[in-house]
Amino acid sequence: MSSSAAELSRLTGLPLAEVRGMLPDDGLVLREHVVALQRLLLRRELGLPDDASVDPAALPAVLEAVRDRLDRQIAAVRAAHDGADDPAVLLDGFGPEPLVDEASHELARAWARTWTAGEPVDGQAARELAHRHRALVGTDLPEALAAVLDRHGHGAAAYARDVLAVSR
Repeated sequence: MSSSAAELSRLTGLPLAEVRGMLPDDGLVLREHVVALQRLLLRRELGLPDDASVDPAALPAVLEAVRDRLDRQIAAVRAAHDGADDPAVLLDGFGPEPLVDEASHELARAWARTWTAGEPVDGQAARELAHRHRALVGTDLPEALAAVLDRHGHGAAAYARDVLAVSR
């Protein structure tokens, strides 16, 4: 790959020192460095933690869910402009999302793992998961998601609600 740290800095808007910190001492930019940089930027854009707690394979599903929600919001705003008066149409995409995608299922599994591992509600892992939850689902715990949490670990839904309340 024929890129430099300076070029990656220019392309991403990140400080050169941060980009250099992601590269080996010889400054050689490999494809895996650019992919790691892409994932870092995507996690930041989505409000997810900057660590490996988010499975990279789940990121496309997260983006698709965000795109679908934005498409619904755009349609709702256009409907308002066109004079629609049905609240369900005007607010489509603005409320909590139902549990339908793989990203939400992975979130449910992450809550259950954190709960069964005994992580305190004010622990670092719990706070990071709450941040991820808010980015994907919003501030609340929809009943559909709560049911999935409890199927993965009895009590996980109550735990998630407590973490979300403590980490506001």
